[in-house]
Amino acid sequence: MELFSGHYYCIDTSSLINLTRWYPRNNFPSLWEKIEGLISEGRLIAPTYVLKEIEQATDKKDILLKWVKQQKRMFEKLEQEQLHSAQEIVKNNPLLIDKDKTIEDADPFVIALAIAKNATIITDESKTNPNKIPTVAGKYNRKSMSLVEFIKLQGWKF
Repeated sequence: MELFSGHYYCIDTSSLINLTRWYPRNNFPSLWEKIEGLISEGRLIAPTYVLKEIEQATDKKDILLKWVKQQKRMFEKLEQEQLHSAQEIVKNNPLLIDKDKTIEDADPFVIALAIAKNATIITDESKTNPNKIPTVAGKYNRKSMSLVEFIKLQGWKF
């Protein structure tokens, strides 16, 4: 039984990377099935910027890239209001993004989508760094948790 049924979760790139790194599909097939179930229900979402970040940061043969391209329902294009929200988040938290990065940073868009959907953020970014998703999201009353915390919260056992 899954806890918080009906609740939305917005996942960050860091947690998707860790999903493939720490929980390979061949070793944890039921975890991947549960995650795909949440995606099918529309309860596990991410902004399209997460997909772009993965596309630009990984090799075309990468397992994660192949998988996310099959999960079209997970990725949501942000509406104008959410884009404006992301701009405000960056304006108020300029160190959230790395200006030297050649890849557009998905972090403010993850937070903006979570605000719009009243979702909990799943991210494996540092909770102690004031310029990372958990701290910045907290300023906007958005809860965040790591991938492991999310799995535990759902009560999933493998």
